[in-house]
Order: sequence, then C-alpha cells, then structure tokens
Amino acid sequence: MRIHIQTFGCTANKADSLRMKQVLTAHGHTFIDSVDSADMVVVNTCTVTQTTQRNVLKYIHSMSTTGKQVIVAGCLPAAQPDTLEGIPCQIITPSSLDDIATIAGKGDSEAAKTSDSALRTPIVEGVTGVVSISQGCVGHCSYCIVKQARGELVSRPIPDIVNNVKSLMAQGAMEIQLSSQDVAAYGLDREERLPDLLNAITALDGDHMIRVGMMNPFTVLDIVDEMVNAFEDHHIFKFLHLPIQSGSDKVLESMNRKHTVDEFKHIVHAFRQRFPDIILSTDFIVGYPTETNEDFYATQKLLLEIKPQKVNITRYSPRPNTPASLLRDIPDWQKKDLSRVLTHSHHTLNRELLQGKIGTKVRILTTEKGKNNSTSGRDIYYNIVVIQENLPLGTWYNVRIIDSTATYLIGERLN
Repeated sequence: MRIHIQTFGCTANKADSLRMKQVLTAHGHTFIDSVDSADMVVVNTCTVTQTTQRNVLKYIHSMSTTGKQVIVAGCLPAAQPDTLEGIPCQIITPSSLDDIATIAGKGDSEAAKTSDSALRTPIVEGVTGVVSISQGCVGHCSYCIVKQARGELVSRPIPDIVNNVKSLMAQGAMEIQLSSQDVAAYGLDREERLPDLLNAITALDGDHMIRVGMMNPFTVLDIVDEMVNAFEDHHIFKFLHLPIQSGSDKVLESMNRKHTVDEFKHIVHAFRQRFPDIILSTDFIVGYPTETNEDFYATQKLLLEIKPQKVNITRYSPRPNTPASLLRDIPDWQKKDLSRVLTHSHHTLNRELLQGKIGTKVRILTTEKGKNNSTSGRDIYYNIVVIQENLPLGTWYNVRIIDSTATYLIGERLN
C-alpha cells in the first residue's frame, strides 16, 4: 500500500511518525511524498493551541472526502477524541503506535521485513535521525493539554537509546535529535538522569552531532552543573532550548510552571559562563488570563535582557479540561497586539545578533538541501548557515559568514 504521512507539531511527533513509518515499512508498505497518489493518509496530529487544532481538523476533513483510508494519530485522538466524531477515519494514540500495523494490514510480501531487528531499526531522513528518549512528563502546567495525551513520564533504558543511536549512525545519520516532552525530565522515574544518558551517547566514536531537545527549567535545576559538564563534549551542539513562558513570577505561578525567573536566569548564566556563545532558545506565551500590562512588560524586559536568538511566541488559547480554561480569557485582538509587540522586539534583537556574526569563520555540518542548488548546514551552536552551492550532506566544511537574514546566516565555503 502507498502511504502518505502528514506530521503536525513538535519533534516528539516527528519521532512518532518515524516509528510508524518504520513499522509500516517493515510490513511491506511504501511511503510517498504525493498525497494525491496515496492509498492511505496518516495524519499525526497536534492540539497544543486552538489555531493548530483548527488547521489539523481542516486537513483531516479534506482527506476524509477523498475516498482514501485515513488514520489519525497523535495528541488529538488521545486528548480530544470527540473532535473526530462523524469523520470517517481510524485512530491510534501515542501509546499505541504499533497498532498501526494491524490497521494497515500486510503490504507487499516481497518488501515486508517482519523480523524484530527490522522493527527496532530507526529511520533516517537525509542525515538526521530522531530518537525518542521518554514519553510523558512530570509537569502539571495549568494551560497544557499535552499531558492528557502523553501521560506521566516513562523513560527508556539507556542501553536501548544508545543502540538506537548506533543504528542511526550505521544508516548515515550525522545529526541525532533527542526528543521528548521534556528532555531534562529523563530518568526521574529511573535511577539515571539526562547527563548519564548524554555521557553514554557521546562516548560513541564518529563525527556525528547530538541536538538536545527542549528542557523545562524546573527539571534542569538539580542537574545544571552535570548538564554543563556534559555539554563540554564536542559531539553536542551548544544549543539550549529552555522555555520560560513569562517574565513575571506571578504569571509563572498561575501557570504552575514550578520555576521562577531568577531560577531560569541561573540556568542560562551557568551555561553561558562555560559557553559564552551558546545559542539560547526560549518560548513565551502572551495573553495568559492572569497577565497584566506590567507582567507583559516584564516579559519584554526579560527578552531584551537575556537575548535569546531563537524565540517561539504563542498566543494563549484555552484548552479543554485544563485548569487555565476555567479562567476568564482576554479578547483575541489584545493577544495579537501583544504578540506583534514581542515579535517585533525579537526580530530586531535577532537581526542584531546574526549581523554580529558576519565576517566570522565557522565549521558547519551540511544537513539539508535548499532552493536553487543551495545547501544548509549547522555550526557548533546550531545556527543555520546557507551556502549557494550544491554540496553533499553529512559533510563538514569551513565557512566564512558573509551575510545574514532575520533567521539564518549566509556563508561561503573556504578552500
């Protein structure tokens, strides 16, 4: 059967899509990029905001009218199965991904590889592989619906993860992305923590690089020194994704984030003290029901103070069955105004940060093909660097930065 998979949402969803692709490929099915030529469409969903949910449901509805078999996976059927009532589709949840083999049935018997080893082998896209290190989280953020879909924390054993990384490397993966709802929570349900896992992975020989995924501040606090030490390894991108969500302690308490602004700053300072040029990525939610103008200005002030190079700005939207949904919401137009103000501040800051890198020399790992025969890669800080040449992927090059845009750097290859 020819299958097209459409993935919405985070890296954890991408990891789940790769798992489904792995299972279905092992049962003789083939995957195609064209949805028009597909016999089956798998929609891996996200429901983190109302806007995302609407877009996902619109896509599912459009697929359900084509006569193709539609399977809906991900957070939507797990947290809000009622939204799919009346839509001709079959559903699976993040905790039952392997059930997709039963739903799809057997494919081409010649292509089928049903051995256990085939099902355990991860799938590489280009030169990038994604490894899910745990499922669920230990937080109880008052606005978050993902907990309803992903549940409590379940961490995978370190040997299993290391074996997955080895398999990815054997298939040509040069960038390994560690994925979870909260990477820093890894091991809180076991006797080993994230630094132990990183040390085990970085002990592997090779030119590969590890990108550590999103870490909530409150789960980093008790291991911050060990994490900084683990980041010393040359295999790890010096890239820190640490979502703060608000610059106001009052709002953070209302969000039940379990950390303060000062604790967030402490973690950032610890990493920057060891790695002055580390790239900081953070997330902000604007328009939270308890947020005042003073709280928003505190967020804007924090943005300008800590100078994150990558920022995800989300307008708050109430999600069903969450404590925050019981609070009085503010009008959408106010949220849009707040989002525009903060986005403008971020873009102005980011242009300055990227322009400051012009003239520097860096070493990049090519990871993606771009438009017009260009190639993009990542430097040690996970900056995107675009080169106007068609270069092989998974190769290291010395590059001079000659220009920048609002979101990426432009380089030329050095001889």
